[in-house]
Amino acid sequence: MIKQTLFGTMENGKAITQYTLSNSRGVSLDILNLGGVIRRWLIPTSEDTTTDIVLGYDTLEDYLHDDSSFGALVGRYANRIAKGQFTLEGVDYQTDINLGDHCLHGGSQGFSKQIWASSVLSDSENPSILLELRSEDGDQGFPGDIHVKVIYTLTEHNRLKIEYFASSSQSTVFNPTNHSYFNLNGHNKGTIKEHKIQILASQYTPIDNEGVPTGEIAVVDDTPFDFRPLTNIALPLSTTNEQIQFGNGLDHNLCLDYYSAESKVATYAAQAQTEDGGITLKVYTNMPGMQIFTANHLSNKKGKDGALYHARHGVCFETQFYADSPNKPAFPSTTLKSGEEFYSVTEYEVLF
Repeated sequence: MIKQTLFGTMENGKAITQYTLSNSRGVSLDILNLGGVIRRWLIPTSEDTTTDIVLGYDTLEDYLHDDSSFGALVGRYANRIAKGQFTLEGVDYQTDINLGDHCLHGGSQGFSKQIWASSVLSDSENPSILLELRSEDGDQGFPGDIHVKVIYTLTEHNRLKIEYFASSSQSTVFNPTNHSYFNLNGHNKGTIKEHKIQILASQYTPIDNEGVPTGEIAVVDDTPFDFRPLTNIALPLSTTNEQIQFGNGLDHNLCLDYYSAESKVATYAAQAQTEDGGITLKVYTNMPGMQIFTANHLSNKKGKDGALYHARHGVCFETQFYADSPNKPAFPSTTLKSGEEFYSVTEYEVLF
C-alpha cells in the first residue's frame, strides 16, 4: 500500500510529496521526492508499538538546510573526489568544492538537494515508487547530460530494494548511494556503539588526515577494520589506530569480497544488530564497496520528535564505488560512457 501526503511547499510553490510504503507485516517507510530521502522507517516491535530505525527531521525547512544527507540519495558522485578534480578521456574537470578542499557527495547542490519527478509504480503487494532526475552537462562541474532513475520497492519479506539506473550523453563519472543513518534501537535512543556489525570485506582503502583514500588497498587483518566476524562497533572506536583518528571514528570504505563487475544481483555483504539481537539489518548489494560511517560529525543536532542527535547516534552502510576512484587507477572504474546503461541494486532487509 502507498499513501501520498503533502510534506511541505517550496518557496517557488513546488510541492514536496511524502510517499508512505507499507507491507502486510507492519513495516512502513516514508520517502520524500526531495532528495529521495528515507525520512522514517517503522518496524513493529510489539503489538501496539513501532520503532523508527533511521535518523531524520520533522520539517521541510530542516531538510533544506541539512548538511548531513540524512536518508538522502547522493550523487552524482558519493563520497569524496580529491580537490574536486579528475581527468577523463584527456579532459580535466573541476567539480564543486563543499568539504574543505574536496568535493563530497556530488557537490553542494547534488542529488540530495533536488526535487525528483516521482510516480507510483505499484500500489499493491510489494509497493514501489519511481524517482527521476535529469542533471545537465556541467551540473556541479560534472560532464554529460545524465538521466537518473531510482526505484524504491518495499517487499513482503521486509526488504527495501533500491535500484539505480542512469545514462549519459557523454563519458562521465557516476557513483550514487543512499545515505541513511541507522539506529536499530530507535532514532532517538542515543548511541549505536553497542550495535554488532559484520561486513564481508578482506580489504579496505586507508585514508589520509582529510578522509581521502591514499590509493592503497590494504588487508583488514590485525586492524580495526576486520568486521568479517560479528563485531561490537565500540571496539574499533575505542582504539588509538591512526586511521580511526583520521576519520574521527569509522568513516572508511570496505572492499566487498563478493563483488563482481558483471553481476546485476544483490549479494549479501553486511549486517547490523542490536545488542540483544532484537532487530537485525542485513545489506545486499552488487556494488564493490561499502562506506561505514558512525555519524562522527553530529553534535546537538535537532532531529525528529524532539530528539537531539550526537556523534555515534547512527551508522551508515553506504554501498558505492570507492572514494576518489576517478583519481585512483587501481580502484574499480566509475566511468559511465555514452550509450551505456548504469545499473546497481542494494537491498536492506530487516529481521525482528
